[in-house]
Amino acid sequence: MLVLAGGRATAAEEPTAVVWRNLVAPVRGGEIAALAFDRASGTLALGDLRGVLVGPPDGPFERRLRRGQVRDLAFLRDAGGVSLLAATTRGLFLVEPSGAVVEVSPGPGATARAGNRLAVAAGWIAVASDDGVFLSRDARRWLRPATAFPAGPATAVALREQAGGLECWAIVGGEPWSARLVEDRQELTARESLRQTVSFAAGGGGPVDLVLGLPGADVAMVYPTALALRDTLGAWRVVQLELPPGAEVLRLAAGAGQLFLATLRGLLVAGSLEGPWRRAGPPAGSAAVRALAGDPAVLFAAADTGLLAGAAPEPRAAAPGAGAQALVLPEEPDIERVHQAALAYLRLGPKGMDALKQGVTRRGWLPVVILHGALAHDRSRATAWDEAVSGGDLWSLVDRDRDHAEDYDVGLTFSWDLGDLAYNPEEIDVSREAREVIELRDDVLDEITQLYFERRRVLAQLQLLPDPGDAERMRLRLRADELAAGIDAWTGGWFGRQTRRLAAQTHSLPRAGGN
Repeated sequence: MLVLAGGRATAAEEPTAVVWRNLVAPVRGGEIAALAFDRASGTLALGDLRGVLVGPPDGPFERRLRRGQVRDLAFLRDAGGVSLLAATTRGLFLVEPSGAVVEVSPGPGATARAGNRLAVAAGWIAVASDDGVFLSRDARRWLRPATAFPAGPATAVALREQAGGLECWAIVGGEPWSARLVEDRQELTARESLRQTVSFAAGGGGPVDLVLGLPGADVAMVYPTALALRDTLGAWRVVQLELPPGAEVLRLAAGAGQLFLATLRGLLVAGSLEGPWRRAGPPAGSAAVRALAGDPAVLFAAADTGLLAGAAPEPRAAAPGAGAQALVLPEEPDIERVHQAALAYLRLGPKGMDALKQGVTRRGWLPVVILHGALAHDRSRATAWDEAVSGGDLWSLVDRDRDHAEDYDVGLTFSWDLGDLAYNPEEIDVSREAREVIELRDDVLDEITQLYFERRRVLAQLQLLPDPGDAERMRLRLRADELAAGIDAWTGGWFGRQTRRLAAQTHSLPRAGGN
């Protein structure tokens, strides 16, 4: 039996987990590549492989654009209402409040039309395209900031207003650049342009995302396996991320009062950029997430399991006179035993691979055995004629001869390739298989760990409910059973048998003070 001393006040100080719900989307979650949310109008925009859908978060959604794959979306607000700007592989398109669609690409060429990312701030719009960075005030007349950024494809852009001008950050040719821009006679010129240098040795490629003005960092630059954070004095620091096996960060976003990192191995959440980063609650924590959008109250995530909305649960008022209490969790197998049971059931333990490695190592000592046999069968026939005179008579003589012979031969041949003792080519195949098994084992253990401790958190919340008849108790009980069923599936029923056995033992113990 696990007993944690504590009270409701202490539990309220811990970070509140985001509660996720599935939204009904007209397309599969894995096809959504871009999201945008406008709180004032309550409108959510989805960018998929065919265009843009717009509607309230709970639907219904209406197809507003059919122009190929969408890479980014941004809402624009002016006197005429709310417009939607879509960066696609085939051009930049503006969906006006009336529903009309206008192409507003910054240039006629294929590279200028291929938009990658959008940013909106201080009345300006920036687009990162395969032809570089362009800015505009009305999404019609685009300006290329002179001497601000080098030529080359831009994959990310960020904007914010600064005293006396505009600050623009971009990733051009895989390298981060920053520029301070001023408007002069309807032209943009760069007062300062710098290629930012961040010294960190982690691999995984160049930066993939930029976010300005987050709490704890003036600039946050996202790498596949790390965060580079700059303070207001211009000093950089690097936060190495502990990611799920095989995961690389795609996007960084703030929403629902927390920070989120999107990866194809699950959504990660933290209260600050410094971390610790952990998996978000199910189902977002184990789903492949490609796009994020939100505001301080809600976060939307495009996952392969569907479109998700996450929000912090409403704070519960403490019951009058409620004081400190003991938090009692049911006794269950510890996480190490659950891991061992899952690996044994799935046959992912190290013994199998060790046996393969030993077999390849010893193979050079084993000969190639050839069994061969032969059969020789011989038959011969001979006939001779002769004549003889005897007693005045002529005699004809015939001599016939028959011969039959069979020979048998059986042998064994043993041959060794002594070069296999130094190097066996099949060791490469075994090594590749071992890496795949290790990656699969890490994924399984990570999934089981998430299910196990999420269940413990749900059981702890059950203990803290003030009203035993509250409907929330039933929801949490069902959630705990759902998580237990997931662990049971990974362990072939072992977890359920163990929890029932431990529960029966606990109930059979005499009560304190009993006879």
